[in-house]
Amino acid sequence: MSKIIRDSSPPIFIVGPPRSGTSLLSAIMGSHSRIACGPETDLFKCVPQEDASRIISGPKWVEQVTERLECILYPDGRSLISHFGLTKESVRDYLSTQEPSPKAVYSAVPAAFAKAQGKARWAEKTPRHILYVETIRKLYPEAKIIRIVRDPRDSIPSVIKNIGLSTSLIGEFYRWMTVFTISHSFFENDLNSITVRYEDLVQDPSQKVREICKFLGENFESSMLDRSGAEHVRVASETWKNDIDKKINDDNVFGWKLNMDNKIARAASLICCDALEILGYPNPEKPKQEINVFPLGENFGVANEPHIIDCAQKGFRYTASPIRYPANIAEALKPHPDVLLGDLPLGKNTTLRFSLCFQAIWIIVRRYFLNKPVTVDPSIRLGVGTLSQVVGKIALIFGSRRTFTE
Repeated sequence: MSKIIRDSSPPIFIVGPPRSGTSLLSAIMGSHSRIACGPETDLFKCVPQEDASRIISGPKWVEQVTERLECILYPDGRSLISHFGLTKESVRDYLSTQEPSPKAVYSAVPAAFAKAQGKARWAEKTPRHILYVETIRKLYPEAKIIRIVRDPRDSIPSVIKNIGLSTSLIGEFYRWMTVFTISHSFFENDLNSITVRYEDLVQDPSQKVREICKFLGENFESSMLDRSGAEHVRVASETWKNDIDKKINDDNVFGWKLNMDNKIARAASLICCDALEILGYPNPEKPKQEINVFPLGENFGVANEPHIIDCAQKGFRYTASPIRYPANIAEALKPHPDVLLGDLPLGKNTTLRFSLCFQAIWIIVRRYFLNKPVTVDPSIRLGVGTLSQVVGKIALIFGSRRTFTE
């Protein structure tokens, strides 16, 4: 077996909401003479930790891990390994110098890429990994984690225009706020992490990159601002990243003030006001009245967009209840006094959706006969799709009606 080699320089993870500048920052970092940064890996989603623990068992763990990584495909059909310009042999070579561990699984591709680039240190950029920062910290106690943020009133229209995850601005503002709420306490307390505002980066790139380099323990190199490393970050199918090596400018900073409909801007300023205030963004708006909703998932804003916008003009804000988001229908429909029933997690599988729909109806009716009816607002839809509408109508019949915004 090859000699065990332990990485000496702590890795770097770049995370943040979509369209917040993660690609720009990774191109800057990858242009440093000591730091390699390739395209997104999404490894913590593609290879859950329990899977990583399973595939490192047995004498053939190196081959098992390599094959699993080779099976991760980008939308263009090419593998993760090939998008990094690597071969299975180069990944095997790295793994053969490591002890079997989940950490070796997640490090294999970026570490092999750094070796191929002749660089001493690797950075990994996947925006979604903001949801896995606790896992990253456990696996990499010395890693440096950079969260880049951007005013959501600028980033969300860009998400809808370029990525197409949704057509609902309000739904995406709620999604953004959910991610912020889940992850922010980590960045408040973790000493090896920093938060960078996109606006500060593009308005004074030289100063901000110097600060980042100091945090990383690296010397600032003026060539970083030229972003020669952008070619390694881009993927052909992700056309919205084509300009990450163009001249850095602040043309789009707070563009929402001119470009966003005033009613939507006010709704966004209410939905995200807590985060806007913490991050130092302008015009957060405190709600005159707050209505706790449970559960409040990604479908709540989509299903109720016009109503939420209208309520925002009166200063009303629907906000997520502090109760943990439910793992199943039964948990979602537990009695929660004075909390409005929001949307229901029915899932995407058709069979599962029918099963959960009937389960939800049974619980709603049962609660009625137990004199513990769910609290529903006739103005609120419980989700998108026919089945959610059916559950909503049953809830209106057997639930306790309460209108919060009149």
